[in-house]
Amino acid sequence: MRYGFLDEDAKKEIRRSILKAIAIPGYIVSFASRELPIARGWGTGGLQITLSIINEKDTLKVIDQGCDGSVNAVNIRNFIKSVTKVKTTSHTKDATIIQTRHRVPELALEENQVLVYQVPTPDILEPVEPNSSKQKILHANADYSKLWVLLYEDTSMFGDSRISNRYPVMVNDRYAMDPSPIPKYDTQKLNNCKALQLFGAGREKKIYAIPPYTKVVPLKFDDKEFKVEHFDNKECQRCGCSTSFLDEVYDDNGKVNFYCNDTDFCDNQKREK
Repeated sequence: MRYGFLDEDAKKEIRRSILKAIAIPGYIVSFASRELPIARGWGTGGLQITLSIINEKDTLKVIDQGCDGSVNAVNIRNFIKSVTKVKTTSHTKDATIIQTRHRVPELALEENQVLVYQVPTPDILEPVEPNSSKQKILHANADYSKLWVLLYEDTSMFGDSRISNRYPVMVNDRYAMDPSPIPKYDTQKLNNCKALQLFGAGREKKIYAIPPYTKVVPLKFDDKEFKVEHFDNKECQRCGCSTSFLDEVYDDNGKVNFYCNDTDFCDNQKREK
């Protein structure tokens, strides 16, 4: 069996696309997306990146919505382990490669780590310009007026943007980028991050990247504060943390309880108490 499932030519082509994406932060690079034993739309882009960069010395962590135990995370982790034999972990600090769907870990990442995002829709212009050829022209000209109009319309009608995830960011003062469907709470973690961040969309056949220590800021008007999700000082029922991203969970009596979305972070907080 080939190491990492993909053949060597496929991995070389993907790594070349990754290098180009790193050289031009926020720029969307096309690549020849391969068929994998999971359906497109279930993380094939991130999976192909992980399989192309992983080696025997790596330690892998896979999360879905912050959780190591979801169906998507477990199946992807088991598949990668079966074709590479690498070590796996549920601890963020021990992982060299973290593949994620829809969250950035609560624990700050380090220089020796790579965060690989599963991306459903790679181009942030898609909601305002569905034509892919025109999207390329707008990116080439750094013309993001349609995005600004969208933000302005939301602000004028509702007082703030209605975008709850995939909030547009500007990378290195040049390219507007889709950060994948992470919540606004996570958007500010992208800025000046020590880890390499790679984004893969298998169905759309696109790769883009944020190199370490790169400037990433959310698009916002100068006179409007960028607001993220808040939980009114609610605490995690399990570990007592009030500063993490929380999930609402209803018990059998209809009462709302709050729990940390990041299971590893919650475990660490609980152990420290």
